[in-house]
Amino acid sequence: MCPVVVACVSGYVLSAPAAVRAQPPNPPAIVDTPGVTVLTGLTVPEFEAEMQQMNVALGVSCGFCHARGNFAAETNPRKATARKMLEMVKGLNQRYFPDYKPSGAVGDESRLGKVTCFTCHHGEERPKTTP
Repeated sequence: MCPVVVACVSGYVLSAPAAVRAQPPNPPAIVDTPGVTVLTGLTVPEFEAEMQQMNVALGVSCGFCHARGNFAAETNPRKATARKMLEMVKGLNQRYFPDYKPSGAVGDESRLGKVTCFTCHHGEERPKTTP
């Protein structure tokens, strides 16, 4: 006989065999959509953290680059600019910091590398000086 987990939820008794609760958690899903062309190979939490870091780095909200209500749409020209900037950042990191590995938890450090949007933007939509 299997050990059983019993829980009481709103007056109902729920039970599950030990085999059901002993399964390891699923690994985080990798972002795999046709619209994601630069930030590839990231888990969903890593991807979302990178997007939030971009918001902070540029001092903008999601709607600055994305079409409101449809993040996959390609109608906002700033999205294409953002992709070019991300490709530049990836290239700089691959060339100058190839051994970089983030040490913190997801969201603490960019998974892209040492050079990030913040390196030039410092919380501003446009950098105060050009590199």
